[in-house]
Parts: sequence; C-alpha cells; structure tokens
Amino acid sequence: MQNLRDMARRRPLALGYFLIFLFTWPIDLAMAAQSQGRLPFDVPEALGLFVGYGFVLAAIIAAAIVGGLQEIGSLLRRYLIWRVGLAWYAIVLLLPPAVTLAAIGVDWLAGGMTPDFSQPFVRKLLPDELSLWVIAPFWLVFEMLTNGEEIGWRGYILPRLLDRHNALVASLILWPVWAIWHVPKFLLAGTVGSAHAYPFWIFALNILAFTILLTWVFVHTRGSLLLATLFHAVSNTAVLCLPAVPGERAFYIMVALHCLIALIIVLAAGPNLGEYSTYAKLAPSHGESYHTDHAKES
Repeated sequence: MQNLRDMARRRPLALGYFLIFLFTWPIDLAMAAQSQGRLPFDVPEALGLFVGYGFVLAAIIAAAIVGGLQEIGSLLRRYLIWRVGLAWYAIVLLLPPAVTLAAIGVDWLAGGMTPDFSQPFVRKLLPDELSLWVIAPFWLVFEMLTNGEEIGWRGYILPRLLDRHNALVASLILWPVWAIWHVPKFLLAGTVGSAHAYPFWIFALNILAFTILLTWVFVHTRGSLLLATLFHAVSNTAVLCLPAVPGERAFYIMVALHCLIALIIVLAAGPNLGEYSTYAKLAPSHGESYHTDHAKES
C-alpha cells in the first residue's frame, strides 16, 4: 500500500486523471448503455445530473494522497478567491451569452430563420409552463451546485500543468483529455442525447477554445475556482436558454466565434495568456500557502 501511495505521489497528474475517469465514467457509460437498451437493469436518469460530484470526490482524494490536509485546504481555498476585479466578473458573466447572441445574429443576417427566443434547447428538458426568466437563473444555480468539473480540471490538474508549462501549453495538454472525457455523452440516444447530436470534432474544437478561455480566466483571477466554475455554468446556461440549438447553423457559428476569441487571446497575450499571479500556480509544491502568497503580493 505504501508503495502504491509513493507511486501516486510521484505521478500526481496520472493519479488525478485516473480518479476523475474512475468516479465519473461508470455513470456516463451506464447512462449511454441504458439509452441504447443495452442494460438489463434500470439506472435512474437523475443520476446523470450528478456526475460532477465524481470530480469533487476524485480531486479531494487525489489531493489527500499527494499532500494530505494541506493539499486539500489549498484546493478548496481556490473557491474563496473572489476579489478579482469587476472586469473579470463582467467577462465571466457576459462573454458567453454575448457570443451566443452574436452567433444567432450572424445566422439571421446570413439569411437564417428568425430566432425564436421562446423555444431554446432547454424547452426539451423542462416543462413549457416554466418561464425562461425562472429557468435561466435556476439552471445557473443548478450548474454551480452540481457541475463539479472545474475542481478536477482547473482545481487539481491545471495548477500542476502550470507548474511545468506556460498557460497555452498547459491548455493544449489538458484539452484532449477533457474532450475524450465527454465521449460517453455522444453515445447517448434519445432526447437528452440530442444535446450532442453533431460531429465530435466540432465539439473538440469548441472544447479547445473553452480550455484556452478557462485557463485565461483562471490565471488572471489568481487561480479562482469560483470564477472558473461560474464561467462554465454561465456558458452552459447560455447555450441552453438561448436559441443556438446544437446541430443547427447558429450553434456552429457560436463554436467558430469561440475559436476566434481564443485565437485572438493567444495572439494578443502570448503563450502565458498574459501576466498572471502566483495564485494560479500550485503553492504547496513550493512549500508556500495561499496566505503566504497573499502576504507577498500585498
């Protein structure tokens, strides 16, 4: 057992990847198999909504193995980094819906159908009786509470990549793993599966852009998991609550705009995606805590 723990400590990234897939893929694969009628038993569909908690479990266990309570504390304290400036809150809250609306507008100007804002994709998931003014904030809160992906990808994995690579390279290393993690969702059949009823390579391009955007937000907000999670939640909510339906032209335009913005950031800011704070680094690997870094910067 001690040998296994020593090996895990020597390979913290491999440990993190392994635990993330271990605690999440079984649920997603079971849901995909059930949707195709390949399971001899029923899996509650609601279980799929809580895959994010597998990330929480994986990240905390990996942190505990690698660095004990100190490492867990460093990980969770990233949720408390909220004083990052109003500009970054504006970017996180407004950029995703602005891009989605721009894609809808470009599609319409290019001769597409007049968008029906009363019938976004979320109508396929929730009752028509609910007002979108109720659904949007509800879904945003729901995403914040249940989508635990960021504690795994940006909380545990990304800081370790940033300790070894610049922000762009770290993003490019994380990108294919994050994309592959979504494969079971493309195996879903039926209503819920139609959310991924478009080519996987298009999705992979979108994930590449989002990986760069999330790294950009992360390194400029002192490694804030709160802002990374909020950005992810706002992005998902915008796609669901605005009529850029997956598989239709406005959706593809949205993906292209994401890629264009990510490219502009890389060209303008360089491989480090701009100057960033040591908060984005993995403080415990340098024998320093969050509070020590804060005192130095103050």
